Amino acid sequence: MKKVKKVSVLSAIVFVCSVFWLMPLLLIFINSFKPYNDMLQRFLSLPKSWSLTMYLETWTKFRFPLLISNTLLYTACTVLVITLLAPMAAYQLARTKGRLSAVCFILIIMPMMVPFQSYMITLTRLVASVGMTGHKSGYILVNTGLCMPLAVYMIHGFVKNVPIELEECACIDGASKVRTYFAIVLPLLKPILTTVVVLDTLAIWNDIITNQLIVGGNAKAMNIQNALYMQFSAQTADWEHALPGIVMSMVPSLVFFVIMQKHIVGGITAGAVKG
Repeated sequence: MKKVKKVSVLSAIVFVCSVFWLMPLLLIFINSFKPYNDMLQRFLSLPKSWSLTMYLETWTKFRFPLLISNTLLYTACTVLVITLLAPMAAYQLARTKGRLSAVCFILIIMPMMVPFQSYMITLTRLVASVGMTGHKSGYILVNTGLCMPLAVYMIHGFVKNVPIELEECACIDGASKVRTYFAIVLPLLKPILTTVVVLDTLAIWNDIITNQLIVGGNAKAMNIQNALYMQFSAQTADWEHALPGIVMSMVPSLVFFVIMQKHIVGGITAGAVKG
């Protein structure tokens, strides 16, 4: 009986905490149906009507089809490049013993140890010096570089737990190193690769700062979050269109996260174990 009461109390605490943490999202959703004056005067109350008028206006005003296509392009290209290159780099570094390999690994993951704000101006100047500011390709390359260190770090830890005897047996059977990697090692990396894909997809989809730094004011190359952010300034704040835009931008990432969340914990746990 005491155990049942304890579980009930813990469940109640978890429920209250969940409601508390979800309250900002709930308020965004509720106020996205209100006109601006109602937001100011009745911020915590339910809307008088649940009309989709502001959503339709926002879809047209923000040119959401263009923003969605841009964001999908950035996410797909960046994740594809990382999924292709990060496992190769992590595998080579994990299987190569020596000081040079250790130094290369440290250099690759070093950006993780430094706050992005400390080098973002230098990064922006570098991109500008090669003429890629305001271009989609420049943003994709920068995103790839920023996401690569964590991906290599996670996969590197996972590779150490892949039995090297499997590769030795393949080598004895006459398989080349390339064939061994693609036929044996890469399929075993599926759990950690799934985790990397999920984390990078969410990070790129919700990015604001990097897109603003690299793309700037080029409306044709903005992602969803940057376009929404540009509606706020010292002179104006278009809340009645920004909130519906925020809700529409959150739906794909929330659905993706709910579907893929079971892979995150398992992949991170497996990648964190040292071999």
